[in-house]
Formats: sequence, structure tokens, C-alpha cells
Amino acid sequence: MDDYSEKSGSRPKSRTATRAQIVGTFNRLMLEGDKHRPRVAEIVAEAGVARSTFYDHFDGVEALFDESLSTLLGQLATCLAEAGPQEQLDWLTAHIHENRERGRTLLSGPGAERTEALFAQLVAERLEGQREARLHSILIAGSVIAALGAWVTGKVSAHPAELADRLLRTTQAILQS
Repeated sequence: MDDYSEKSGSRPKSRTATRAQIVGTFNRLMLEGDKHRPRVAEIVAEAGVARSTFYDHFDGVEALFDESLSTLLGQLATCLAEAGPQEQLDWLTAHIHENRERGRTLLSGPGAERTEALFAQLVAERLEGQREARLHSILIAGSVIAALGAWVTGKVSAHPAELADRLLRTTQAILQS
């Protein structure tokens, strides 16, 4: 038996499993907590990992936040760039709507710029090799983040499925230009 197993009474987790556990804990704390960003101490305590383990995987909370946000935005980028599936796009917009209070800081105001840049990068990855992929990714990201920001702040009213359809149609129009 190795030192780790003797001390913890369990087998060591794979690097991927540990990283997923940290991200999952962060996501739960973000959605359930009353703070906008949990601190590293909270994350490691809830995830049951050492602080050094956290820093083996992430440079800090902002890097963890970007990875967490990349999951949601990556799914959105895939749905929009590949024109579906509509059910997943509908689910994503409904999820954003359900969490709109937290989303306001990401989709409007100063936080929107960082979110838009991350989303543009994710869209560009999905459009790689296509004509004018970089320009299209910037236009799509700007349009989508602006629309979502207006939606979560109440400046625009729409049912989640209706907004999903509008986002998809806007994306397709940009890609066809």
C-alpha cells in the first residue's frame, strides 16, 4: 500500500477525475452560493482536495472560472456553429434564464467583455478552416453576448426557446454573409 492510500484510506484519483471534481464543486458553489465567486479555501474544502492540488490544476479561481464557463459557452458555440440540435440550444437558453441573476455579471457590464472574448475564441475553434472564421466568430460572439446580456437584464423579453431560435438565425445569417 502506498503512503497516499494509507493516509486517506482510498485509492488516488486520476488527474482528470480530480480536475472534474474541482470544476463540479466550483459549479455547484457558483449556482447554490450567495457569493458570485467562491474562494479557493471554500472550493478545496468542499471538493476534499488540498490547496496544492487545486493549484496543480488551476492558476487560480479566475482560471477555474474560465474553464467552468467554457463548458457552457462551448456547448452554446457548438449548437450555434453547427445549427443544432435545437433541443440542446433550447435547454442552454433555459439554463441561462434560470440562472440570470448570476448571469448578469457575465453577460452585461464589465464582465461581458471577458465573456465575449472567451465565447469568440470558442466559436472560432468550431469554425476553424472556414472562410473568414475569425471575423465571423467575433461577429457571432458580439451579437450573442449582447442579446443574452439584454435578455438577462430585462431589456429584451423572450421565451428561452424563442431567443434560442433568434440566436441561431442570427448566427446563420452571419455565417452566410
